[in-house]
Amino acid sequence: MAGERILIADDDPIILSFLSALLKDKGYQVITAEDGERTLQAALIYHPEVIVTDLVMPYMDGFEIIRTIRRENKLKDTPIIILSMKDKEDDIVKGLEEGADDYIVKPFNALELVTRIKKLLERSKRKK
Repeated sequence: MAGERILIADDDPIILSFLSALLKDKGYQVITAEDGERTLQAALIYHPEVIVTDLVMPYMDGFEIIRTIRRENKLKDTPIIILSMKDKEDDIVKGLEEGADDYIVKPFNALELVTRIKKLLERSKRKK
């Protein structure tokens, strides 16, 4: 069950540190990236089981990350959760239309995020 690789992409070092500690405590392997370009590099190298990404980041925003990942054969089915302060309906709808599997608005409930990650992992395993 645990031990899956989770890629967290956020330009806020506090969020990265908090999520990394939280998910490692739950038994997951955590990879972090602080900008869009590093997120894509990490995804291509590590092939995470889930990606949690912010929308507003340097070099490449979360929408572009999602579009690029969905075009990559080896990554196109990777579950993606957007974790963003952008709480407007248009942003949420756009994120889901671009290919995100879930959208969580900051500030967020840590237990809810972990549960949503777990559910996406379970659904992903059933597809294989």
